[in-house]
Amino acid sequence: NVLNGIALGKDHVLLTGKRWDRMYKVHFPDWPSLFVNNNQSGDVDEDRNVGEEEEDEVVTEVVLPDSETDPTEKNENNASKSEDQIQNTSIENNNKNGDADEVGNDGEGEKDEVDTEVVLPGSETDPTEENEENAPEAMDQIQSTIINTFTILEQVDHDPSSFTQGLSYSNDGKVIFETTGIYRNSKVRRINPDTFDVELSVDMDDKFFGEGSTIYTDADGNERLMEITWNEQTGFIYDTGTLEKLQEFKYTTGGGDQGWGITYNPSEQEFIVSDGSKFLYFWDRDTLAEKRTVAVTRFDGSSQNQLNELEFMDGLVCCNIWHSDDIICVNPVTGKSVREYDMSSLWPADQRGGRENVLNGIALGKDHVLLTGKLWDRMYKVVFPDWTTLF
Repeated sequence: NVLNGIALGKDHVLLTGKRWDRMYKVHFPDWPSLFVNNNQSGDVDEDRNVGEEEEDEVVTEVVLPDSETDPTEKNENNASKSEDQIQNTSIENNNKNGDADEVGNDGEGEKDEVDTEVVLPGSETDPTEENEENAPEAMDQIQSTIINTFTILEQVDHDPSSFTQGLSYSNDGKVIFETTGIYRNSKVRRINPDTFDVELSVDMDDKFFGEGSTIYTDADGNERLMEITWNEQTGFIYDTGTLEKLQEFKYTTGGGDQGWGITYNPSEQEFIVSDGSKFLYFWDRDTLAEKRTVAVTRFDGSSQNQLNELEFMDGLVCCNIWHSDDIICVNPVTGKSVREYDMSSLWPADQRGGRENVLNGIALGKDHVLLTGKLWDRMYKVVFPDWTTLF
């Protein structure tokens, strides 16, 4: 019974929905030009309801910052009238921990595109999506502007010596797996999700620079951990209980044959790999053969490279971006970003220390998303209030 029906009247917009027992006449105070040419009868219509019982009008107040051209408007140079109508609206932050944990850009120079109104999951398919039939889950996620609102549920400890490259929960949520980088200091770890103590840590061979990793279930039903490496074109499959190396394999990518991030899509039984370029690579689970690639683009259509750690969440591939605090979540069929989050207020860069202490590490839990970074002494459990289908 969704909202579905818009009709422009002389002095109102008529709205209704599927199987609704009502319609509403509404107007938008921020849109002064909407009825300029619709009423030619002077003051007669202004008094049309005098002496009559007024209908309840639903009025939506929209915040109108001095926004620039909507980045999703691909033909803005050919649609000058439409440019006059562009808005950005904001979502209120829902913070369960009080003012101390409020996140956002209060007191800081805001990015022009930060605040947005989100089309909530459950909306109909965006007609601009070229391959909507092939990615129904992603179709429900479409946004148009980057969001800087999220809720911190808890801050927990993290080993500050860990140059985090991969982060995942086990399928049952009872173990966190982390892989770290740096030659002669790369490790594979099991972490207790209750205490966040390192339960088991295995050193990699000194010649390998560890990179991203992901949990998956193999063809025999066994839970496994897969890891890739930076420059060695070598990957590993581990037993999740003992972290024993079960298999070593070779691979190539298009970005100088590097490995950066990896995640797993169980519905398609495929790995999704990044190599620091604008491309995502899709590998068959059983053969590890490359099935396809997609180029990643942002809301404004620009290419996005430096794709780093990855996590498959609610039908989307969510990506850290090296030396950025943005997390973008892309449609795995088209490569188009449909959710973008500015996480710069999670732990501001000027408080972290070195330039390489970047946000890098996304793990989807049962009721939260776990975030951390390279050489961070902390991890955060967060939720995104606008993403109602995530859990």
